[in-house]
Parts: sequence; structure tokens; C-alpha cells
Amino acid sequence: MSKKYNAVANSEKDVSQTFLKGAAILTLSMVIVKVFGLLDKILLTNIYSMFGDDVASMGMGLYSNAYEIFVVIFTVATGGLPIAISRLVSQNMAEKRYKDVKLIHKISVPFFVIVGIVCLLIMIVSSFIYVQLIKSPYSLHAMLCLAPTILFGCLASIYRGYFEGQRNMTPTAISEIIEAAVKLLIGTLFAYLVMSFGINSYEQTGTFLWFSFSSEAEAQNTVLAFSVAGAICGITFGSFCSFFFLWLKYRISGDGIPEAYYKNSIDARAKRETFIIICKTAVPIAAGAFVMSIGSLIDQIIIQNVLSNLAATNPEALYSQYSAYYPDEAFYGEAATGVPATIHTRLWGCYSSALTLMQLVTAVTQVFGSSAMPNVTSAWTKGNTNELKKSIETVIRMTMMFTLPMSLGLCVLAHPIMSFVYSDSAISEIGGNVLTLMGITTIFTAAITPVCSMLQGIGKVNLPMKLYTLCMIIKIATSWIFVSIPEINIQGATAGSLISYAIILALGMYLLVKHSKVTPDFFSTTVKPLIGSVFSSAAAFFTNMLLSPLIPQRISTILAVFTAIIVYVVALLLLRAFTATEIKFLPKGEKIAKALEKWHLIG
Repeated sequence: MSKKYNAVANSEKDVSQTFLKGAAILTLSMVIVKVFGLLDKILLTNIYSMFGDDVASMGMGLYSNAYEIFVVIFTVATGGLPIAISRLVSQNMAEKRYKDVKLIHKISVPFFVIVGIVCLLIMIVSSFIYVQLIKSPYSLHAMLCLAPTILFGCLASIYRGYFEGQRNMTPTAISEIIEAAVKLLIGTLFAYLVMSFGINSYEQTGTFLWFSFSSEAEAQNTVLAFSVAGAICGITFGSFCSFFFLWLKYRISGDGIPEAYYKNSIDARAKRETFIIICKTAVPIAAGAFVMSIGSLIDQIIIQNVLSNLAATNPEALYSQYSAYYPDEAFYGEAATGVPATIHTRLWGCYSSALTLMQLVTAVTQVFGSSAMPNVTSAWTKGNTNELKKSIETVIRMTMMFTLPMSLGLCVLAHPIMSFVYSDSAISEIGGNVLTLMGITTIFTAAITPVCSMLQGIGKVNLPMKLYTLCMIIKIATSWIFVSIPEINIQGATAGSLISYAIILALGMYLLVKHSKVTPDFFSTTVKPLIGSVFSSAAAFFTNMLLSPLIPQRISTILAVFTAIIVYVVALLLLRAFTATEIKFLPKGEKIAKALEKWHLIG
């Protein structure tokens, strides 16, 4: 029992180190996952650009539409139970109820299998309805191919929540990397093969598979729909591989709890009592996630329908802004052949491409939320106020240290970054306009996740649901108003997010302070990173402005980013924003920390 026993015992000594270790593992994996995801979209954009200047944004619009109903159903299926399992496992570990930990896992397996199968069937049925609501029939094939991901995601979540509750983030990290790698390789390969085969088949025979067409636009859209479905197949296969790895990990390595712990543990609760506890914990968490996703879905339906109505009632307004990027039929359709206008799907594709870059930031803070849950829960369960304060401050500081510079950087370098990532001119220009405001919005959307995770960690599992409900109501209303204005159109979706998330972040922080009875040091956790971020974003902006006329745009963008990083690190050191604990997690961290302490550059 020696080594494993001591490892588990030592892991509880310093909550900040535990949080940072878990966050470091998940952050590294999430960076890899998001880089793979970004490469996936870049490759898809370039693949579709090979077949026409206006094909890429249409393809990315279909790709994004496939996710919209999926996210809602996937959230219902996996949004509550993994977090509930993580919280309950952490709580029972803190209380030394190890037999209950094992029982929690045993009960969750059949429950999640049933949930996964039911939600898979719901996804298939609802796909046929949803494509009619958003007036995008070409999205159906991709949505159907995505449906099995729900089942595999449910099965994977059983093990992720269990391991995370024990503060073991490595299995989750590896499984996510496997999923992203398979998605990238298989998805892009299928997308290219289907697109190439389809276009060649139409050019040679006028048909594709069992389809015949009345116009070239109809043929292109149909082939594109199947190509996007091929890309989605990579996601489904990746989710299966992710689950299979976790299942093997559990079967081969066990649950990670020493046998001595089970022998000394008190008897587990009854199965019925444990099931009720899981439901009472999971349902409010799942409800909050569901409200957030269903609100986003409604928001997306409204945005695309408003844009579609603009194209029908005032196409000249959209034509005057975007005619340089798209053919006339994208705005007016083809009355002779019945092909509808597709400008709303194309603009949505530009928006979702910018959203992909924003999600690079929010993905990191989701990691902090996952890592914060077991640490905050453990401190709250023990009634240790000092440990709880330290844990909350660590989460807030790390969140702001990542969120603020990345968000402001996206804002000031929006167009250069979009041009760097996407070769399609429509996506880079229109998406760049979206990303400028989205950069500011990212601060609030990224920060709310760890705040809500900490509320759940201190037992206030109902509050995030109420916050998300209020957020979605405000977001839907403001987005509708702004997108309806022809001169603003797709830009209005970002304005709605900015207003709504800013409000609930302020409310969330107030509620966290109120219920935890802990007041964090906001100067060291937020103000210092903000000062450093302002200096770094200013450095990035002026570096790019001065160098872009002299050297290629991509090189100036890279140099601007590196300049921003250097300025940010120097600013934080001068402000003494880092702690020794955080520095020690870097390579050669012990030596660096000693040197910085000698120079009085860390707190």
C-alpha cells in the first residue's frame, strides 16, 4: 500500500498545488485538442476553397449547423452526471467513504447507457425537424452522422467524472487528445474524398450517387452536404476511440484507490439512497447546462431566421455589404430552379469560424472549472475557510491570467489572426469584424464557467441554472434586436453575448462571495492581470501596425503575438502577480522560483 497510499495522502496537503497540477494536465491536453480542432477547420476551409471561392463559408455553415441541436441533446445526456460524479467522488473521498465512491461508479454505468441510447434516438428524430426551422435542408446528413457521438460521449463521461473526482486528470486529457486526433485525420480525409468524388461525378455524368440536378448550384450544395457529413464521421469515430481508451484504462489499471482504503472505510450507503443523491446533485447541474445550450440553440435559430428574413425582405442591404464575397444567387436564390438564398448560412459560417478562435480561450477556463470542482468541494466539506479562500483565489487568478491577455489579443489582432488562420477571404474579413467585438465578449464568457463550477463546489448547485436562465433570456432578446438591424446583421449576435455574460458574471461573483463567505483579493487576482493584458495587447497592436507594411502579414502577426507574450510576462513579474507555487510547475520551476524570489518578482 506504501507508494500509492502516500501519493494519495500527499495529494491532499496543498490544495493550490493539486489544482495547478490538474489544471496543467488538462490545459496542456486542451491546447493540443484545440490546435487539432483549429487545424481541422483550417484544412476543411482550404479543402472547400479548392472547389470554389464561395464554397468554404457555406461548408463551414453546414458544419456548424450540425452541432447546434447536438449540443443541446449532448448537454442533457452528459451535462449533469459527470460533474455530479466528480463532486460526489471528491466529497466522499474527503469524508473517507471509499466504498461509496465505488458504488457511485457502479450505479452510474447502466444509468448513463440508457440515457445515451435515448438521447441518440432523440437526436435522429429532431434532426429532421431542426433543418426545417433554420431553413437549411443541406445540414441533415451531417446531423445524422453526428448522432452516435452522443452515446459514445455518455459512456466516456462515466469514467471522466470518476477519475476527475479523484483529482486524476490524466485519463481525461489522454482521451480528449485521442478523440481530437482521430477527428482531424479521419474527418478531413473523408471530407476531401467525398468532395472530390462528388464534383468529378457531376462534371462527368451530371449525377452524384442517386441524385440528379437541375442546376450547378444544387449539385454543389448536395455534394458539399455529403462532404461535411464525411467530416462529421471523423468526430463520431473519435468519440468511440476516446471511450474505448477510458474503458481499457479502468479495466486494466483499476479505480486508483488503494485496497487498504476500502478495508478501513465504513459501509456504503444503500443503492437507492446513493441513486437519489446522484440525481439530486446531477439534475440541477444538468438543468443549468441544458438551459445554457437550449438558449444558445434558440439564439442560433433566431439569428439564422432573422438573417434569412433579411435576405427575403431586404436583400439589397446584405448585398451592398457582402456582394464582393458571394455570387448573386446567395442573396436572391434561383427562382427558376427553386434553389433558396443561402446568405444566412454563409454568414453563420463566418461567425462560427470566429467562434472557433474564441473557444480556444473558453476551453482553457473550462479546464479550470473541472479542476476547481474537486478542490473547492473538498475544502468546503472539511469546513476549512483558509483552504477554501486559497482555492478560490487560485482559480480566479489563473482564469484571469489566461483569459484577459488572450481576449484582448483577439480583439486588437482580429483581422490579422483570421487572415492567418483562414485562407478564404469572406471568412477572414467578415469573421474578423465579428472577432473584434467577440474578443471583449470572451472575457465574460470564459470567466463564468469556473465561477459556476465553484458555486457547485460549495453546494449551491441550483444557482448556476438560474444564472444561465437569466443569461439566455437577455442574450436572445438583445441578439434579436441587434441582428434585425440590416447594417449590423451578424455582428449583433456578439453584442447580445457581451451584454448577457457581463451581467451574469457580476452576479455570479457576488453570489460566490456571499455563499462561500470568502472575499477574494481582487487586486492580485484580477487587476494585476488586467494591467499586464492592456500593456501586452497595446504592444501587439502597434507591433503589427508598424511591421505589416514592411513584411508579410503572417510574419508580422507572429511577431506581434510573441511581443505581446514577452510584454505580458514582464508586466506580471514587475507587478509580482505570480506566486512561487505557480512558478514551480514550469520546467526548472524550482530554480526559476528561487531566482525570482531573490529579485522580489513573485508574491
